[in-house]
Amino acid sequence: MAFSDSLAAAMDPVVLLLIVLATVFGAIIGALPGFSSVMAISLLLPVVYPMDPLMGLLVLGSIYMGAMYGDANSAILLNIPGTASSLPTTFDGFPMTLQGRAREALLAALAGSVFGGITGVLVLMLTFGALAEFSLRFGPQEYFWLTILGLTTIAALSEGNLIKGLAGGGLGVAISLIGLDSYWGTPRFTFGQSSLIAGVHLIPALLGLFCVAQVLSSLADPDGERRAPEIGRQQDALRIVLRSMVRRWDVMIRSSAIGVLIGMLPGAGGPIASTISYNETRRWDRDSSGYGKGRIEGVFASEVANNAMVGGSLIPMMALGIPGNVNAAVILGALLSFGMRPGMNLISDGSGVAMSFMIGLLISSILLAPLGYFLIIRVSTLVLKIPRTYLAPSILVFASVGAFSVTNSMYGVAIMMALGIGGYALRLIKMEAAPIGLGLILGPIAEREFTSSLLIAQAQGSYWGIAMRPISLVLIFLCLLSIATPMLLMLRKRKTARRIDEDKTAGSS
Repeated sequence: MAFSDSLAAAMDPVVLLLIVLATVFGAIIGALPGFSSVMAISLLLPVVYPMDPLMGLLVLGSIYMGAMYGDANSAILLNIPGTASSLPTTFDGFPMTLQGRAREALLAALAGSVFGGITGVLVLMLTFGALAEFSLRFGPQEYFWLTILGLTTIAALSEGNLIKGLAGGGLGVAISLIGLDSYWGTPRFTFGQSSLIAGVHLIPALLGLFCVAQVLSSLADPDGERRAPEIGRQQDALRIVLRSMVRRWDVMIRSSAIGVLIGMLPGAGGPIASTISYNETRRWDRDSSGYGKGRIEGVFASEVANNAMVGGSLIPMMALGIPGNVNAAVILGALLSFGMRPGMNLISDGSGVAMSFMIGLLISSILLAPLGYFLIIRVSTLVLKIPRTYLAPSILVFASVGAFSVTNSMYGVAIMMALGIGGYALRLIKMEAAPIGLGLILGPIAEREFTSSLLIAQAQGSYWGIAMRPISLVLIFLCLLSIATPMLLMLRKRKTARRIDEDKTAGSS
Protein backbone atom coordinates (compact mmCIF):
# COMPACT_ATOMS: atom_id res chain seq x y z
CA MET A 1 0.00 0.00 0.00
CA ALA A 2 1.30 3.44 -0.97
CA PHE A 3 1.99 6.14 1.62
CA SER A 4 -0.99 8.14 0.37
CA ASP A 5 -3.28 5.17 0.93
CA SER A 6 -1.91 4.66 4.46
CA LEU A 7 -2.41 8.36 5.16
CA ALA A 8 -5.98 8.20 3.87
CA ALA A 9 -6.68 5.17 6.09
CA ALA A 10 -5.33 6.98 9.16
CA MET A 11 -7.28 10.14 8.31
CA ASP A 12 -10.63 8.36 8.02
CA PRO A 13 -13.17 10.27 10.17
CA VAL A 14 -14.06 7.18 12.21
CA VAL A 15 -10.38 6.43 12.82
CA LEU A 16 -9.71 10.05 13.82
CA LEU A 17 -12.63 9.94 16.26
CA LEU A 18 -11.26 6.75 17.81
CA ILE A 19 -7.79 8.35 18.11
CA VAL A 20 -9.26 11.38 19.89
CA LEU A 21 -11.35 9.30 22.31
CA ALA A 22 -8.50 6.87 23.04
CA THR A 23 -6.00 9.69 23.64
CA VAL A 24 -8.36 11.43 26.08
CA PHE A 25 -9.19 8.13 27.82
CA GLY A 26 -5.51 7.26 28.21
CA ALA A 27 -4.67 10.72 29.56
CA ILE A 28 -7.47 10.61 32.14
CA ILE A 29 -6.62 7.08 33.33
CA GLY A 30 -2.94 8.04 33.40
CA ALA A 31 -3.78 11.01 35.63
CA LEU A 32 -5.14 8.73 38.34
CA PRO A 33 -2.39 7.83 40.84
CA GLY A 34 -1.68 4.12 40.66
CA PHE A 35 -3.77 3.52 37.52
CA SER A 36 -0.95 3.05 35.03
CA SER A 37 -0.80 3.19 31.25
CA VAL A 38 -0.57 -0.61 31.20
CA MET A 39 -3.87 -0.77 33.03
CA ALA A 40 -5.47 1.65 30.55
CA ILE A 41 -4.31 -0.39 27.56
CA SER A 42 -5.31 -3.71 29.13
CA LEU A 43 -8.74 -2.35 30.02
CA LEU A 44 -9.52 -1.63 26.36
CA LEU A 45 -8.16 -4.94 25.00
CA PRO A 46 -11.61 -6.60 25.01
CA VAL A 47 -13.05 -3.59 23.18
CA VAL A 48 -10.46 -3.67 20.37
CA TYR A 49 -10.44 -7.46 20.06
CA PRO A 50 -13.31 -7.62 17.50
CA MET A 51 -12.18 -4.43 15.71
CA ASP A 52 -10.38 -4.00 12.45
CA PRO A 53 -6.62 -4.48 13.16
CA LEU A 54 -5.73 -0.89 12.25
CA MET A 55 -8.47 0.60 14.42
CA GLY A 56 -7.63 -1.72 17.31
CA LEU A 57 -3.90 -0.96 17.22
CA LEU A 58 -4.50 2.78 16.92
CA VAL A 59 -6.83 2.74 19.92
CA LEU A 60 -4.18 1.00 22.03
CA GLY A 61 -1.35 3.17 20.69
CA SER A 62 -3.29 6.38 21.32
CA ILE A 63 -4.12 5.26 24.86
CA TYR A 64 -0.41 4.59 25.38
CA MET A 65 0.49 8.07 24.11
CA GLY A 66 -2.19 9.80 26.18
CA ALA A 67 -1.45 7.89 29.38
CA MET A 68 2.26 8.72 29.28
CA TYR A 69 1.27 12.39 29.32
CA GLY A 70 -1.64 12.10 31.73
CA ASP A 71 0.40 10.79 34.65
CA ALA A 72 2.14 14.18 34.86
CA ASN A 73 -1.08 15.83 36.13
CA SER A 74 -1.19 13.99 39.45
CA ALA A 75 2.59 14.37 39.78
CA ILE A 76 2.29 18.15 39.46
CA LEU A 77 -0.93 18.74 41.42
CA LEU A 78 -0.71 16.09 44.15
CA ASN A 79 3.01 15.23 44.24
CA ILE A 80 1.91 11.66 43.49
CA PRO A 81 3.37 10.31 40.21
CA GLY A 82 0.74 8.49 38.16
CA THR A 83 3.51 6.03 37.29
CA ALA A 84 7.19 5.69 38.10
CA SER A 85 7.91 7.39 34.76
CA SER A 86 6.60 10.72 36.06
CA LEU A 87 8.49 10.62 39.36
CA PRO A 88 11.11 13.16 38.16
CA THR A 89 8.22 15.44 37.15
CA THR A 90 7.36 15.83 40.84
CA PHE A 91 10.81 17.25 41.59
CA ASP A 92 10.02 20.62 40.01
CA GLY A 93 6.34 20.27 39.04
CA PHE A 94 4.94 20.16 42.58
CA PRO A 95 7.12 23.04 43.84
CA MET A 96 5.74 25.08 40.93
CA THR A 97 2.21 24.26 42.17
CA LEU A 98 3.12 25.43 45.68
CA GLN A 99 4.41 28.67 44.12
CA GLY A 100 1.07 29.31 42.39
CA ARG A 101 2.47 28.21 39.00
CA ALA A 102 0.38 25.03 38.59
CA ARG A 103 -0.98 26.07 35.19
CA GLU A 104 2.53 26.81 33.91
CA ALA A 105 3.74 23.39 35.11
CA LEU A 106 0.76 21.59 33.53
CA LEU A 107 1.27 23.35 30.21
CA ALA A 108 5.01 22.63 30.34
CA ALA A 109 4.24 18.94 30.82
CA LEU A 110 1.79 19.07 27.90
CA ALA A 111 4.24 20.86 25.59
CA GLY A 112 7.04 18.49 26.53
CA SER A 113 4.83 15.44 25.97
CA VAL A 114 3.72 16.66 22.54
CA PHE A 115 7.29 17.45 21.45
CA GLY A 116 8.64 14.14 22.75
CA GLY A 117 5.75 12.12 21.30
CA ILE A 118 6.15 13.61 17.81
CA THR A 119 9.92 13.08 17.88
CA GLY A 120 9.62 9.47 19.01
CA VAL A 121 7.06 8.56 16.33
CA LEU A 122 9.12 10.23 13.57
CA VAL A 123 12.15 8.15 14.59
CA LEU A 124 9.92 5.05 14.58
CA MET A 125 8.78 5.82 11.03
CA LEU A 126 12.36 6.40 9.82
CA THR A 127 13.94 3.30 11.38
CA PHE A 128 11.20 0.68 11.25
CA GLY A 129 11.73 -0.27 7.60
CA ALA A 130 15.49 -0.84 7.97
CA LEU A 131 15.10 -2.99 11.08
CA ALA A 132 12.20 -4.91 9.55
CA GLU A 133 14.31 -5.65 6.47
CA PHE A 134 17.09 -6.90 8.75
CA SER A 135 14.60 -9.27 10.37
CA LEU A 136 14.41 -11.20 7.06
CA ARG A 137 17.72 -12.80 8.07
CA PHE A 138 16.00 -14.38 11.07
CA GLY A 139 14.89 -18.01 11.03
CA PRO A 140 13.15 -19.99 13.81
CA GLN A 141 16.47 -20.33 15.66
CA GLU A 142 17.09 -16.59 15.71
CA TYR A 143 13.50 -15.81 16.64
CA PHE A 144 13.74 -18.27 19.54
CA TRP A 145 16.81 -16.54 20.98
CA LEU A 146 15.24 -13.16 20.25
CA THR A 147 12.25 -14.18 22.35
CA ILE A 148 14.56 -15.41 25.11
CA LEU A 149 16.25 -11.99 24.98
CA GLY A 150 12.82 -10.44 25.45
CA LEU A 151 12.24 -12.69 28.46
CA THR A 152 15.59 -11.72 29.99
CA THR A 153 14.41 -8.10 30.08
CA ILE A 154 12.45 -9.29 33.08
CA ALA A 155 15.66 -8.52 34.93
CA ALA A 156 15.09 -4.84 34.21
CA LEU A 157 11.40 -5.01 35.13
CA SER A 158 11.92 -6.64 38.52
CA GLU A 159 12.87 -3.50 40.47
CA GLY A 160 16.18 -4.73 41.72
CA ASN A 161 15.10 -8.27 42.65
CA LEU A 162 16.36 -10.49 39.85
CA ILE A 163 15.24 -13.75 41.46
CA LYS A 164 11.65 -12.61 41.94
CA GLY A 165 11.59 -11.14 38.44
CA LEU A 166 12.77 -14.35 36.81
CA ALA A 167 10.38 -16.37 38.99
CA GLY A 168 7.51 -14.15 37.83
CA GLY A 169 8.55 -14.57 34.20
CA GLY A 170 8.74 -18.34 34.64
CA LEU A 171 5.28 -18.30 36.20
CA GLY A 172 3.93 -16.36 33.22
CA VAL A 173 5.48 -18.84 30.77
CA ALA A 174 4.05 -21.78 32.74
CA ILE A 175 0.55 -20.26 32.69
CA SER A 176 0.82 -19.67 28.93
CA LEU A 177 1.54 -23.40 28.40
CA ILE A 178 -1.75 -24.52 29.96
CA GLY A 179 -4.00 -26.23 27.41
CA LEU A 180 -3.33 -28.18 24.22
CA ASP A 181 0.18 -28.47 22.79
CA SER A 182 0.29 -26.31 19.66
CA TYR A 183 2.11 -29.00 17.62
CA TRP A 184 1.02 -32.39 18.97
CA GLY A 185 -2.41 -31.51 20.39
CA THR A 186 -1.85 -33.19 23.75
CA PRO A 187 -3.31 -31.61 26.94
CA ARG A 188 -0.84 -30.07 29.41
CA PHE A 189 -1.22 -28.73 32.96
CA THR A 190 -5.02 -29.14 32.81
CA PHE A 191 -5.21 -31.26 36.01
CA GLY A 192 -8.16 -33.11 34.55
CA GLN A 193 -10.22 -29.92 34.13
CA SER A 194 -11.89 -29.81 30.73
CA SER A 195 -12.29 -26.03 30.95
CA LEU A 196 -8.49 -25.62 30.94
CA ILE A 197 -8.05 -27.50 27.64
CA ALA A 198 -8.72 -24.23 25.80
CA GLY A 199 -5.85 -22.65 27.72
CA VAL A 200 -5.65 -19.31 29.49
CA HIS A 201 -6.93 -16.59 27.19
CA LEU A 202 -4.44 -13.75 27.01
CA ILE A 203 -6.83 -10.80 27.34
CA PRO A 204 -8.64 -11.91 30.55
CA ALA A 205 -5.23 -12.83 31.98
CA LEU A 206 -3.83 -9.34 31.29
CA LEU A 207 -7.01 -7.73 32.64
CA GLY A 208 -6.52 -9.66 35.87
CA LEU A 209 -2.83 -8.89 36.26
CA PHE A 210 -2.92 -5.21 35.33
CA CYS A 211 -6.49 -4.12 36.19
CA VAL A 212 -7.92 -6.23 38.99
CA ALA A 213 -4.63 -6.40 40.88
CA GLN A 214 -4.14 -2.65 40.45
CA VAL A 215 -7.69 -1.89 41.65
CA LEU A 216 -7.13 -3.97 44.78
CA SER A 217 -3.80 -2.21 45.39
CA SER A 218 -5.32 1.22 44.90
CA LEU A 219 -8.14 0.50 47.38
CA ALA A 220 -5.53 -0.44 49.95
CA ASP A 221 -3.53 2.76 49.30
CA PRO A 222 -3.99 5.31 52.09
CA ASP A 223 -3.05 8.17 49.75
CA GLY A 224 -5.91 7.37 47.41
CA GLU A 225 -8.27 10.00 48.78
CA ARG A 226 -6.08 13.05 48.26
CA ARG A 227 -7.70 15.83 46.22
CA ALA A 228 -6.30 17.96 43.45
CA PRO A 229 -6.03 21.71 44.18
CA GLU A 230 -7.56 24.38 42.02
CA ILE A 231 -5.39 25.28 39.01
CA GLY A 232 -6.10 29.00 39.06
CA ARG A 233 -5.66 31.53 36.26
CA GLN A 234 -1.96 32.20 35.97
CA GLN A 235 -1.43 35.05 33.52
CA ASP A 236 0.75 34.47 30.46
CA ALA A 237 1.41 30.81 31.42
CA LEU A 238 1.25 29.63 27.79
CA ARG A 239 3.54 32.42 26.59
CA ILE A 240 6.07 31.61 29.32
CA VAL A 241 6.07 27.90 28.39
CA LEU A 242 6.48 28.49 24.64
CA ARG A 243 9.26 31.01 25.22
CA SER A 244 11.02 28.57 27.55
CA MET A 245 10.79 25.81 24.94
CA VAL A 246 12.51 27.98 22.33
CA ARG A 247 15.08 29.29 24.79
CA ARG A 248 15.97 25.79 26.07
CA TRP A 249 15.84 23.95 22.77
CA ASP A 250 18.90 21.98 23.88
CA VAL A 251 16.86 20.41 26.69
CA MET A 252 14.10 19.42 24.25
CA ILE A 253 16.49 17.81 21.74
CA ARG A 254 18.67 16.04 24.32
CA SER A 255 15.66 14.70 26.25
CA SER A 256 14.04 13.43 23.04
CA ALA A 257 17.21 11.57 22.06
CA ILE A 258 17.51 10.02 25.52
CA GLY A 259 13.85 8.97 25.50
CA VAL A 260 14.05 7.29 22.09
CA LEU A 261 17.33 5.49 22.81
CA ILE A 262 16.23 4.25 26.23
CA GLY A 263 12.86 3.21 24.80
CA MET A 264 14.60 1.04 22.21
CA LEU A 265 16.37 -0.92 24.96
CA PRO A 266 14.14 -3.86 25.92
CA GLY A 267 13.00 -3.59 29.51
CA ALA A 268 14.39 -0.11 30.18
CA GLY A 269 11.17 1.92 29.92
CA GLY A 270 9.95 5.31 31.01
CA PRO A 271 11.33 5.49 34.59
CA ILE A 272 14.91 5.12 33.37
CA ALA A 273 14.38 7.50 30.44
CA SER A 274 12.84 10.31 32.50
CA THR A 275 15.36 9.92 35.34
CA ILE A 276 18.41 9.97 33.06
CA SER A 277 16.99 12.90 31.11
CA TYR A 278 16.35 14.90 34.28
CA ASN A 279 19.81 14.15 35.66
CA GLU A 280 21.53 15.06 32.39
CA THR A 281 19.56 18.30 32.09
CA ARG A 282 20.57 19.31 35.60
CA ARG A 283 24.19 18.25 35.02
CA TRP A 284 24.59 20.28 31.82
CA ASP A 285 22.87 23.39 33.16
CA ARG A 286 25.24 26.24 34.11
CA ASP A 287 23.06 26.99 37.12
CA SER A 288 21.77 23.72 38.60
CA SER A 289 21.01 25.12 42.04
CA GLY A 290 17.36 25.83 41.19
CA TYR A 291 16.42 22.26 40.26
CA GLY A 292 14.04 20.69 42.73
CA LYS A 293 12.69 24.14 43.61
CA GLY A 294 10.45 24.85 40.60
CA ARG A 295 12.53 24.93 37.38
CA ILE A 296 10.45 24.54 34.23
CA GLU A 297 13.41 22.79 32.54
CA GLY A 298 13.01 19.92 35.03
CA VAL A 299 9.41 19.36 33.89
CA PHE A 300 10.47 19.55 30.24
CA ALA A 301 13.29 17.04 30.71
CA SER A 302 11.10 14.43 32.37
CA GLU A 303 8.03 14.68 30.13
CA VAL A 304 9.85 15.00 26.78
CA ALA A 305 11.85 11.83 27.48
CA ASN A 306 8.76 10.09 28.87
CA ASN A 307 6.76 10.49 25.67
CA ALA A 308 9.68 10.12 23.24
CA MET A 309 10.14 6.72 24.84
CA VAL A 310 6.75 5.62 23.42
CA GLY A 311 7.96 5.66 19.82
CA GLY A 312 11.30 4.21 20.86
CA SER A 313 9.70 1.25 22.67
CA LEU A 314 7.62 0.38 19.59
CA ILE A 315 10.66 0.19 17.28
CA PRO A 316 11.98 -3.21 18.46
CA MET A 317 8.41 -4.46 19.02
CA MET A 318 7.23 -3.81 15.47
CA ALA A 319 10.49 -4.66 13.73
CA LEU A 320 11.74 -7.62 15.75
CA GLY A 321 8.95 -8.69 18.09
CA ILE A 322 10.81 -7.58 21.23
CA PRO A 323 8.71 -5.21 23.33
CA GLY A 324 10.61 -2.25 24.71
CA ASN A 325 8.45 -2.26 27.86
CA VAL A 326 5.26 -3.75 29.29
CA ASN A 327 3.02 -1.35 27.36
CA ALA A 328 4.62 -2.42 24.09
CA ALA A 329 4.32 -6.05 25.22
CA VAL A 330 0.56 -5.70 25.64
CA ILE A 331 0.28 -4.07 22.20
CA LEU A 332 2.38 -6.96 20.85
CA GLY A 333 -0.16 -9.34 22.37
CA ALA A 334 -2.93 -7.49 20.53
CA LEU A 335 -0.92 -7.56 17.31
CA LEU A 336 -0.55 -11.34 17.58
CA SER A 337 -4.24 -11.76 18.42
CA PHE A 338 -5.03 -10.02 15.11
CA GLY A 339 -3.03 -12.74 13.35
CA MET A 340 -0.16 -10.38 12.49
CA ARG A 341 3.55 -10.94 13.09
CA PRO A 342 6.21 -8.29 13.67
CA GLY A 343 8.98 -7.67 11.17
CA MET A 344 8.90 -7.52 7.41
CA ASN A 345 5.52 -9.27 7.42
CA LEU A 346 3.92 -6.01 8.54
CA ILE A 347 5.21 -4.33 5.38
CA SER A 348 4.90 -7.17 2.88
CA ASP A 349 1.33 -8.14 3.73
CA GLY A 350 0.13 -5.29 1.52
CA SER A 351 -2.45 -4.03 4.02
CA GLY A 352 -0.47 -0.94 4.98
CA VAL A 353 -1.44 -1.41 8.63
CA ALA A 354 2.08 -0.69 9.91
CA MET A 355 2.44 2.65 8.10
CA SER A 356 -1.15 3.68 8.89
CA PHE A 357 -0.54 2.79 12.54
CA MET A 358 2.56 4.99 12.72
CA ILE A 359 0.79 7.88 10.97
CA GLY A 360 -2.09 7.49 13.42
CA LEU A 361 0.34 7.67 16.36
CA LEU A 362 1.79 10.86 14.88
CA ILE A 363 -1.72 12.31 14.63
CA SER A 364 -2.38 11.31 18.24
CA SER A 365 0.79 13.12 19.35
CA ILE A 366 -0.22 16.27 17.46
CA LEU A 367 -3.83 16.19 18.68
CA LEU A 368 -2.57 15.88 22.23
CA ALA A 369 -1.75 19.62 22.17
CA PRO A 370 -5.29 21.02 21.61
CA LEU A 371 -6.93 18.16 23.52
CA GLY A 372 -4.70 18.75 26.52
CA TYR A 373 -5.04 22.53 26.45
CA PHE A 374 -8.82 22.72 26.07
CA LEU A 375 -10.02 19.47 27.68
CA ILE A 376 -7.67 16.98 29.36
CA ILE A 377 -6.17 19.30 31.99
CA ARG A 378 -9.62 20.39 33.15
CA VAL A 379 -11.16 16.90 33.09
CA SER A 380 -8.16 15.28 34.79
CA THR A 381 -8.32 17.81 37.60
CA LEU A 382 -12.00 16.99 38.15
CA VAL A 383 -11.42 13.23 38.00
CA LEU A 384 -8.63 13.49 40.57
CA LYS A 385 -11.25 14.76 43.03
CA ILE A 386 -13.41 11.62 42.67
CA PRO A 387 -12.85 9.12 45.53
CA ARG A 388 -11.21 5.89 44.49
CA THR A 389 -13.95 4.00 46.31
CA TYR A 390 -16.21 5.02 43.41
CA LEU A 391 -13.71 4.68 40.57
CA ALA A 392 -12.25 1.30 41.47
CA PRO A 393 -15.53 -0.70 41.40
CA SER A 394 -16.48 0.93 38.10
CA ILE A 395 -13.22 -0.17 36.53
CA LEU A 396 -13.67 -3.66 37.97
CA VAL A 397 -17.16 -3.97 36.45
CA PHE A 398 -15.90 -2.75 33.06
CA ALA A 399 -13.03 -5.26 33.13
CA SER A 400 -15.42 -8.11 34.02
CA VAL A 401 -17.71 -7.26 31.11
CA GLY A 402 -14.67 -7.18 28.82
CA ALA A 403 -13.39 -10.57 30.00
CA PHE A 404 -16.84 -12.10 29.47
CA SER A 405 -17.23 -10.61 25.99
CA VAL A 406 -13.88 -12.02 24.80
CA THR A 407 -14.53 -15.61 25.90
CA ASN A 408 -18.36 -15.47 25.75
CA SER A 409 -18.47 -17.28 29.08
CA MET A 410 -17.83 -16.83 32.79
CA TYR A 411 -14.60 -18.77 32.23
CA GLY A 412 -12.91 -15.55 31.11
CA VAL A 413 -14.13 -13.70 34.22
CA ALA A 414 -12.87 -16.56 36.41
CA ILE A 415 -9.43 -16.36 34.77
CA MET A 416 -9.37 -12.61 35.26
CA MET A 417 -10.34 -12.76 38.93
CA ALA A 418 -7.98 -15.64 39.72
CA LEU A 419 -4.98 -13.92 38.18
CA GLY A 420 -6.06 -10.58 39.63
CA ILE A 421 -6.20 -11.90 43.20
CA GLY A 422 -3.01 -13.88 42.63
CA GLY A 423 -1.30 -10.81 41.17
CA TYR A 424 -2.33 -8.70 44.17
CA ALA A 425 -1.04 -11.37 46.57
CA LEU A 426 2.28 -11.45 44.72
CA ARG A 427 2.54 -7.64 44.97
CA LEU A 428 2.43 -7.99 48.74
CA ILE A 429 5.71 -9.90 48.54
CA LYS A 430 7.17 -7.36 46.08
CA MET A 431 6.69 -9.53 42.96
CA GLU A 432 5.39 -7.29 40.18
CA ALA A 433 2.90 -8.22 37.47
CA ALA A 434 5.10 -6.99 34.60
CA PRO A 435 7.37 -10.08 34.44
CA ILE A 436 4.34 -12.39 34.62
CA GLY A 437 2.61 -10.52 31.80
CA LEU A 438 5.76 -10.61 29.68
CA GLY A 439 6.06 -14.35 30.23
CA LEU A 440 2.41 -14.85 29.24
CA ILE A 441 2.90 -13.02 25.94
CA LEU A 442 6.33 -14.29 24.93
CA GLY A 443 6.02 -17.86 26.26
CA PRO A 444 3.95 -19.28 23.37
CA ILE A 445 6.22 -17.56 20.82
CA ALA A 446 9.32 -19.07 22.43
CA GLU A 447 7.70 -22.52 22.46
CA ARG A 448 6.65 -22.32 18.80
CA GLU A 449 10.05 -21.16 17.56
CA PHE A 450 11.92 -23.68 19.73
CA THR A 451 9.80 -26.55 18.40
CA SER A 452 10.42 -25.39 14.82
CA SER A 453 14.15 -25.16 15.57
CA LEU A 454 14.17 -28.70 16.94
CA LEU A 455 12.41 -30.06 13.85
CA ILE A 456 14.93 -28.29 11.59
CA ALA A 457 17.82 -29.62 13.70
CA GLN A 458 16.47 -33.16 13.46
CA ALA A 459 16.21 -32.86 9.70
CA GLN A 460 19.80 -31.57 9.51
CA GLY A 461 21.11 -34.23 11.86
CA SER A 462 22.68 -31.77 14.32
CA TYR A 463 21.27 -29.83 17.25
CA TRP A 464 24.18 -27.36 17.27
CA GLY A 465 22.42 -25.33 14.59
CA ILE A 466 19.98 -24.02 17.20
CA ALA A 467 22.75 -22.03 18.87
CA MET A 468 25.75 -21.87 16.55
CA ARG A 469 24.42 -19.57 13.83
CA PRO A 470 26.09 -16.10 13.78
CA ILE A 471 23.04 -14.04 14.73
CA SER A 472 22.05 -16.64 17.34
CA LEU A 473 25.47 -16.35 18.99
CA VAL A 474 25.11 -12.57 19.21
CA LEU A 475 21.63 -12.91 20.72
CA ILE A 476 22.86 -15.50 23.26
CA PHE A 477 25.60 -13.07 24.31
CA LEU A 478 23.00 -10.29 24.72
CA CYS A 479 20.83 -12.62 26.82
CA LEU A 480 23.74 -13.33 29.17
CA LEU A 481 24.57 -9.63 29.30
CA SER A 482 20.92 -8.75 30.03
CA ILE A 483 20.90 -11.07 33.06
CA ALA A 484 24.40 -10.16 34.27
CA THR A 485 23.99 -6.38 34.10
CA PRO A 486 21.41 -5.99 36.92
CA MET A 487 23.41 -8.41 39.04
CA LEU A 488 26.58 -6.33 38.59
CA LEU A 489 24.69 -3.10 39.26
CA MET A 490 23.22 -4.59 42.43
CA LEU A 491 26.68 -5.67 43.64
CA ARG A 492 28.05 -2.21 42.86
CA LYS A 493 25.18 -0.59 44.77
CA ARG A 494 25.83 -2.78 47.81
CA LYS A 495 29.57 -2.01 47.64
CA THR A 496 28.87 1.73 47.48
CA ALA A 497 26.45 1.53 50.41
CA ARG A 498 28.98 -0.44 52.45
CA ARG A 499 31.70 2.13 51.69
CA ILE A 500 29.39 4.98 52.78
CA ASP A 501 28.63 3.18 56.05
CA GLU A 502 32.35 2.66 56.68
CA ASP A 503 33.05 6.33 56.04
CA LYS A 504 30.28 7.34 58.47
CA THR A 505 31.68 4.99 61.12
CA ALA A 506 35.19 6.36 60.63
CA GLY A 507 33.92 9.94 60.81
CA SER A 508 31.99 9.39 64.03
CA SER A 509 35.00 7.81 65.70
